[in-house]
Amino acid sequence: MTDNYLVRAISPDDLDAWWQLRLKSLHDHPDAFGSDYETARQEGPKYAERGFFNTGSSRLFAAFTVDGELVAQAATFAESGKRNHIAHVVSVYTHPDHRGHGLASRLVQACIDHLQSFADITSIRISVNADNAAALHTYRKLGFEVWGEEPDAIRTADGSCHNELHMVLTSGARRS
Repeated sequence: MTDNYLVRAISPDDLDAWWQLRLKSLHDHPDAFGSDYETARQEGPKYAERGFFNTGSSRLFAAFTVDGELVAQAATFAESGKRNHIAHVVSVYTHPDHRGHGLASRLVQACIDHLQSFADITSIRISVNADNAAALHTYRKLGFEVWGEEPDAIRTADGSCHNELHMVLTSGARRS
């Protein structure tokens, strides 16, 4: 039941909890993210402080338990210049102990709602490991459609390569 969770944009006070979950996601699922654990660990959470707490399209969202524990996350950002109509949902992750409650769907919907509040954004994109059937199902239910597959998009430290599906939600496919 998802009523036991609150989904909202994180504040600077949530940054440490967000960072711990971010590192867990990168460590436990290197095939799911473009960032790698070691680089992120060395960089630290400072990059989030620079861009995700402003009033623009870049935003960090999280799901919290009733006790205030941050257990799932997603982020948004938009491109600039001639591509300012394109935005992205990235870093979608739910802690394994909290999966099966629809948190990813709620988080991605919060990201969509946020990005759709910007008149210039007409294309929202998300990418997913081609083997991640659960995420692919969730994104399709939210209206995303596959527009391409990138072979060997992610190469992990063990040398394995993973294809990535690129998906889009356009203004014509927006859901209410």
